[in-house]
Amino acid sequence: MRLRRYRRLPRRGSLPKRSLGRWIVVAVGLSMVVAALAAAADPYRQTQEFREVVACGRGVGDCFGNEPGSIAGRRTYTTTTTNTDANGNTTTTTTTHYEVTWQRANGSRQTRDVSSSFYRKAQEGQPATLRLWRGEVVGVEVMGGTQWFLPESGETLGYWLSLAFFGLGVLLWGLLFGWWDGFFMLAFRTFAWMFMSIVPVSMTTDALAYGLDTGVGFVMEIVFGVFFTGIAGWMLFGSLHDW
Repeated sequence: MRLRRYRRLPRRGSLPKRSLGRWIVVAVGLSMVVAALAAAADPYRQTQEFREVVACGRGVGDCFGNEPGSIAGRRTYTTTTTNTDANGNTTTTTTTHYEVTWQRANGSRQTRDVSSSFYRKAQEGQPATLRLWRGEVVGVEVMGGTQWFLPESGETLGYWLSLAFFGLGVLLWGLLFGWWDGFFMLAFRTFAWMFMSIVPVSMTTDALAYGLDTGVGFVMEIVFGVFFTGIAGWMLFGSLHDW
């Protein structure tokens, strides 16, 4: 009796190595990386110009513009984040945010999240000195403390770098993997991949705007960055354990 041989079917709906669909994924990812980096060029240049003013202030004195203002309001609020790993286990994290609103000389108001230490020092009704760069408030100073913010160009640079990181993930997925195992796993891996980018992108934009801080704060950022990036990496690669 002649036995027929059967090929073992793949566990996932993987695409052939040279399939058109897989090359489309690679092309989309590469296009996103190139487009994001090209769009980041101008915000990067402006952030470098801001960095020169920061260096000027550290070298010869205050090089930012000043404007009198006042603390118009303050509040705290919490946000809750729910994460689900590849095994279906769910964890919930609650974060407390500290928010301060200041009023400029023309009566306009602006609200931003601040550190807990600055929040304790910024009392409602208290006078404040606003630090300006090209008409934009980049720092708020009250008696006993100062809170600095990324300029708009730095925030825009961070968005483009995040998009480039996302495009890199799409590119690598098309080159190295390329299978399809459902929308849930797609969303899960996308979340884990982008979570890995939060600390590196934030540290990069901060360093470009204000320079590297080699003190204890920088070391703590590195430690927390490695910790949270490691968790996201474990979640991501854990979903690929049997690829």
